[in-house]
Amino acid sequence: MTEIVLTVGVYNDNSYVTNGVDSSDLKSHIQYNLNNRPGRAFFVDGKCHNEGYLGKQRCDEWEKWIADNLQTPATCTAPYI
Repeated sequence: MTEIVLTVGVYNDNSYVTNGVDSSDLKSHIQYNLNNRPGRAFFVDGKCHNEGYLGKQRCDEWEKWIADNLQTPATCTAPYI
């Protein structure tokens, strides 16, 4: 069975998008976001992988918010946004 990983992209205005990413796609999904959305903060399983425009303090706050409010989807949500 394939593992699904929660990713969250957070924009500077605090809007966000979530994805349930198949673990076999995770490496390319992370790299795509780092390359193509460098200003957007990016979280994988609740941990910040790119601060983007948010900075460390806001990313720390988002890590807590994600842990308290979001769950990993049961299925893959491809195509990813």
